[in-house]
Amino acid sequence: MLEIEICRAGQGDYHSLCQFIELVDKEFYPPLSLRGDGIEQRVRKCLLGQYSYYLLAKNTTDIENDDASKILGVIGCNKYWKKEKDAYINIMCVHPLYRKKGISRILFQKLEYDLINQDIKKLYVCTWSTNTAAMSFYESNGFIPYCVVKDDRNHGVDTIHYRKTFHL
Repeated sequence: MLEIEICRAGQGDYHSLCQFIELVDKEFYPPLSLRGDGIEQRVRKCLLGQYSYYLLAKNTTDIENDDASKILGVIGCNKYWKKEKDAYINIMCVHPLYRKKGISRILFQKLEYDLINQDIKKLYVCTWSTNTAAMSFYESNGFIPYCVVKDDRNHGVDTIHYRKTFHL
């Protein structure tokens, strides 16, 4: 049986997180390696950012695995994104071999719990129109689409912006 630990990502996770994102890179549109300064700089900024908050789902079943193969999923956000009480999810992904096992839901629920306890009131995220799994996930977790940017990522590939307001 798979045992999962959810923990906050730290500087010690840098190399294993880079390897994990390289594994899922081509599933993003466009790939993360082609955005900005690439994967390594992205991970560095995510781990060192003053308002960054990243959670990892790690496999604790097989202790013989190296750190990179223990990462099952990641979710991360920037707090105080537009306003003091907003946050923006800038990555959420699960290892291809561990999808459909509830890992993204566990990560999201932990992130949501932590953000509510830090007095965040709104959470934002965006995805692309061909990523139907992400769209379904966000909508089933209370996100509402509020903006569609047509052909933003390519001809026929729109960017869809979502937000969720926490009602306490």
